[in-house]
Amino acid sequence: MSSTPRDQELWGACVEAERQLRRRQAAFYQQAGDREAVLRAALEPGAGAWQQGTALDYLQGFGGDAAPLLPELVSLAVMSDKWGRQPIEIIAQIPCDQCMPLLEPIFLKYLAAAETGNDYADLAYLAVRCEAWTLLQRLVQQTVDHDDPDVRDVVAHYSERYLATASGTGG
Repeated sequence: MSSTPRDQELWGACVEAERQLRRRQAAFYQQAGDREAVLRAALEPGAGAWQQGTALDYLQGFGGDAAPLLPELVSLAVMSDKWGRQPIEIIAQIPCDQCMPLLEPIFLKYLAAAETGNDYADLAYLAVRCEAWTLLQRLVQQTVDHDDPDVRDVVAHYSERYLATASGTGG
């Protein structure tokens, strides 16, 4: 089955829009006076889906801007299912020496507030993607005797799958 000229025209418009987006992202990266402030505002809960989504898409390509935005990214990662795993994947791209000192207090704040199996699963996945084994261990220790069986199941999964591996490799 071959495409029609109209199909090709529509596809060409998509390619051109993507090309234009990349040019504008590069211009923002090179020319914006305060990228951090603009991105922080875009990631705020009240900024709206288009602002947040555009900021997340930008940060996937320009991850060097992500470290100072860790509080906002963790919030999107664990407080909302709207963006799936995208915020966690952006966080995981931050070099470990930049991420870990900033991540620990933020992680522990959300761990103290976690209530559901989903809360703990999001935090555990974040710890795994960042290879933050001490944070995952803290999560496991805090929840091993949790009243909720869903929470215990999540903790057991991550503990068995990742902590044994991490401790076996010196991690």
